[in-house]
Amino acid sequence: MSSTLTEVSPSAAAPPVKGPRNRPQLRVVGPLIIVPVLVVVFTILNPRFLYPENILNIVSAASVLMILAVAQTFVIVMGSIDLSVGSVVTLTGVSSALLLQQFGAPGLLIVPLIGLVVGAINGALFAFVKLPSFLVTLGTLYAFNGVSLFISNGASTPLAPNAPLSGVFSGDLLGIPKIALWALVLLLAAILVCQRTRFGRYTYVLGGGEAVARLSGVPVQKHKFLVFVVAGLLASVAGMLLMFRINGSGPDMGTTFLLPTIAAVVMGGTPLTGGVGGPLRTVLGVLIITILTNGMTLANVHPFLQIVIQGIVVIAAVAISMDRSRVGLIK
Repeated sequence: MSSTLTEVSPSAAAPPVKGPRNRPQLRVVGPLIIVPVLVVVFTILNPRFLYPENILNIVSAASVLMILAVAQTFVIVMGSIDLSVGSVVTLTGVSSALLLQQFGAPGLLIVPLIGLVVGAINGALFAFVKLPSFLVTLGTLYAFNGVSLFISNGASTPLAPNAPLSGVFSGDLLGIPKIALWALVLLLAAILVCQRTRFGRYTYVLGGGEAVARLSGVPVQKHKFLVFVVAGLLASVAGMLLMFRINGSGPDMGTTFLLPTIAAVVMGGTPLTGGVGGPLRTVLGVLIITILTNGMTLANVHPFLQIVIQGIVVIAAVAISMDRSRVGLIK
């Protein structure tokens, strides 16, 4: 019980992989290969893919997904899952628009608090009531969506022209979308937290197994709670930024983000079994999803077939990244 976490590295948190020898290498190298391959293929199919305007479209489209995927990364590294991130985006996006409309810029100060509260609800039910994270967040997915519909009356809320703080969170800075700069700041902060703080080390050790975590001195229940609080906070920021990006809010604005966030984490090389991976790998997963979606659109792939292709890619990513020797720990 007196052992310290400074002696435990993220890579040591998970037991050795017992599957094929090349799987850990493939999990890391695979995404690095896929990104340039996709760029080459889609450039051949449509040279406009590499036009500066399209590159900026990809960067802008990836920003909200990046923040949400980083939030999901913390939860998955811990060995759990959060199905409510999309509904938190909807709730905080709708709340942001309504608060901005009623109280101006000061109203947005409430938005992070909303994220902390919904994260605390998820975390408390998971950590202290000891309900499975899958079932907890499946339930709150519906609950948060219901709250969003109730407070918005099921209607969209457009932003007024020159709305307060719109110049801070939308538009460009030196040709780069400001939303991408905000996403980059949050990404760098998340990488720092994962690699340089006790919070990050605790998360990796917990993903390696609760028994190991307890012996290493990790306050397991408290840390489970805090990880979901952090995820809720990041999702609330994503919801606010999305509200500025689309210049308003709608009762289903976050619906499409759930599966891409999980897929981005897994595609980047963070397995659902937890214990390894991190935000830096998630960047590659986000790029794969965003490039794939953008490229298929430019290549005039039928929208329904795009969904089929994305599903196949997700299955392939899970098959590559999953450590089958620990399949019993998937939560």
